[in-house]
Amino acid sequence: MGHNAYLKLNWLSIFFIFLLFVIGGLVRSTGSGMGCPDWPKCFGEYVPPTSESELPVNYEDFFTNQRVQKTERFVSLLKKIGLTDKAAEIENNTSLNESHQFNVLKAYVEYINRLWGAVTGIIVFACFLLSIPYLRNNKKVFIFTTLGFISVFLNALLGAVVVNSNLIGGIVTAHFIAAFASICFFIIARHFAQPFPSSILTSGQKRMAFFLMILIAIQVILGAELRELYDVLNHVLNFGEKTNALAPTFQYHGLLGILTAIMAIYQLIKIPKTYKSIKYVKWIAILAVAQLGFGPMALLPETASISKLFHISFGAAIFVLQFYICTAFISTSKSER
Repeated sequence: MGHNAYLKLNWLSIFFIFLLFVIGGLVRSTGSGMGCPDWPKCFGEYVPPTSESELPVNYEDFFTNQRVQKTERFVSLLKKIGLTDKAAEIENNTSLNESHQFNVLKAYVEYINRLWGAVTGIIVFACFLLSIPYLRNNKKVFIFTTLGFISVFLNALLGAVVVNSNLIGGIVTAHFIAAFASICFFIIARHFAQPFPSSILTSGQKRMAFFLMILIAIQVILGAELRELYDVLNHVLNFGEKTNALAPTFQYHGLLGILTAIMAIYQLIKIPKTYKSIKYVKWIAILAVAQLGFGPMALLPETASISKLFHISFGAAIFVLQFYICTAFISTSKSER
């Protein structure tokens, strides 16, 4: 009973964390990152107002000052632990003093993001509690579940810093990467609780899958860097001017995207159709090809929003599915089965 309950909660944890990527794509596509200028509340309320008339006259200045005060405390902490360069970067960021006008759509998109994050936190905590009995005979399940829970908790704290720092680049990227780390820990924990099928693959096929995993991981990092560069662009620029402004990261990201799609198709061809996870291999190939279209669409004003939503969601799906396949190659002892 306990084992089955853990597997169900583990699956729910993975599902809810993955949906955070999708909702994060929605936040980004609608420009709702600062839809709520404070944290954890939204415009001072646990449920956002539906009209600007419900807010005080000076609400913009009030929440700006509140955010600046919180950021000053965070900068002081960074200095104490030796991260003086990052502290100086945040301190000198002129956008910290920007005010944010109420927009009901952006407020509720960000609110849904936070609400989903809160529910995710409850689910991963329950999963963590169910992993405690594994300490007796399968410690790795407990260890990786704990690491996943800690990653989700730290990511929630980073979410607060993202808002308080007014979406400063490096913090947003750390928030994004931490979500990948948390979902990876839960996938590994699931494998040790119930090993994934992998025996029919040859060593060559496994090396191919690992190589594709490395490519995808590099793409995630380059994509995060590209997002930071994109956010400071003058969006009046045309397509050619934007690609030049994003060089060489945009070109590297594009070339690796083509290579990733080719490798994903090659993986689909080489892996036997009898492989139990072949449906995931197919989806990786389909999504990798789709990414070649959605990526450049972000530089066109007419398609930028739809691109941001699907490019982030598809990228996360490719990573998670390939990581699942590669996790199956981890050996487990008989006592851990």
